[in-house]
Amino acid sequence: MNHTTLTFYGGLRTIGGTVISLQYDDSRIIFDFGFVYSPENNIFDRQIKPRKNSVVKDYLKLGLIPSIDGVYNKEDLPEHSSIIPADTYTGNTTVLISHLHLDHMGAMGLINPSVPVYMTEDSLHLYQTLDVIGEGVQGNRGYSSCKYNQPFTVGKITITPIQVDHDVLGACAFHIQTPDGAILYTGDLRMHGAHPERIQAFIQKAKEIGFDAVIMEGTTLSSEEELAEEMLVAKKELPEDLVTETMIPVKMTEVLKETKGIGIFNIYHRNIDRIRGVLQAGIETGRKVVLEAGTAQIALNHLGAQNFLVFESEEIRQSPVPEWQSQLFDKTSTISYKQINQNPGQYFVQNSYDHSLELFDLNVENGVYLHSNGVPLGSFDPAYHNLERVLQNIGLERVSIGTGGHAIPQNLSYIVEELDPATLIPLHSFHPERLQPKNGMQLLPQYGKTYLLTEGKIGEK
Repeated sequence: MNHTTLTFYGGLRTIGGTVISLQYDDSRIIFDFGFVYSPENNIFDRQIKPRKNSVVKDYLKLGLIPSIDGVYNKEDLPEHSSIIPADTYTGNTTVLISHLHLDHMGAMGLINPSVPVYMTEDSLHLYQTLDVIGEGVQGNRGYSSCKYNQPFTVGKITITPIQVDHDVLGACAFHIQTPDGAILYTGDLRMHGAHPERIQAFIQKAKEIGFDAVIMEGTTLSSEEELAEEMLVAKKELPEDLVTETMIPVKMTEVLKETKGIGIFNIYHRNIDRIRGVLQAGIETGRKVVLEAGTAQIALNHLGAQNFLVFESEEIRQSPVPEWQSQLFDKTSTISYKQINQNPGQYFVQNSYDHSLELFDLNVENGVYLHSNGVPLGSFDPAYHNLERVLQNIGLERVSIGTGGHAIPQNLSYIVEELDPATLIPLHSFHPERLQPKNGMQLLPQYGKTYLLTEGKIGEK
């Protein structure tokens, strides 16, 4: 007799790194396939060099990717490994990617090319741009796309992607139906983004299809000492002091209008809404927005926007550039630091962390550095202190204007109450136990342990 099994390989008490396997008969889906987000514990500190020909072996040894049968190339596995390679695995496997953040998709390129990897059409379009500008993942393989609200099957498993709002284009939840019941995996989501209506539509769609269990992210959940119990009371409304995505350009505009000198911004450009907000702030303040080449390519491909200039540093001017960048320069107007320095107060210039030394060429007197969820995200990242040193060196004030990509605790509770699952499985959190179901049971699974889904109920095998 066939049963649906669930096995959790990653992401239970970490931020990201979620890897879950669901199997029925000889068909299996795995979702997602990224790395745990923990910059303070990153072994690749720019001094230890990754070994290009031993990535899978080294990552398995370091625990960065899970030991799962039927996923990796035989030649990539350690000698005498007990892991069954993809080419000798007898089952039918498909991998699902909920969205394009590294903690959910960073390792997908290491999957054997014979294993299909699906993401939404929006995600695939964005990934193709990221790959062009040099931000693709390691590995050489192809990817498939799926459409919101359009089911597709893997054996007797039916998957329906449902759009959610997160701070990256293409994010979705997955509704997964087997003959034994239905699972709803939320992926990452928020209610304070530019598209809160997507969350209401997601809840409605999920209720219409029906489900037995919800696997839910809980990134913002903190300990009892850090987060009072009343902050977990379910609320749809947002706190008055919460900065929403749509407020970002307004707040940037306010700061820029008070700034005589140059405006600098640092964003994570997978957030297309943030790029749009920066361009809006430029229009509102009469400043010309200057983008780095990679962000400019994303703006062209996904916003159709051309109301910006592209920064051409001295390093770029004196070095051969890749073909995509050459084509970009042909389509857009470029600007150098010397041109910006003629009238710095007229510009709003992008500067990502890895380009921090470019700030030394700019006239930053009376300027401001707007840190808007760009890398490094916070003081937990060693890079944060490096950035502080650079900014102090040139006397540039740093102002934080940003908002997170994850639902705040009371909104998480609201979504759970609205869904009201019979079984709630919270993860992607340091304190998943704090997210409680309204009427059903809470399951806190263990790594590597297999659970059965039988007649809509989940229990230990």
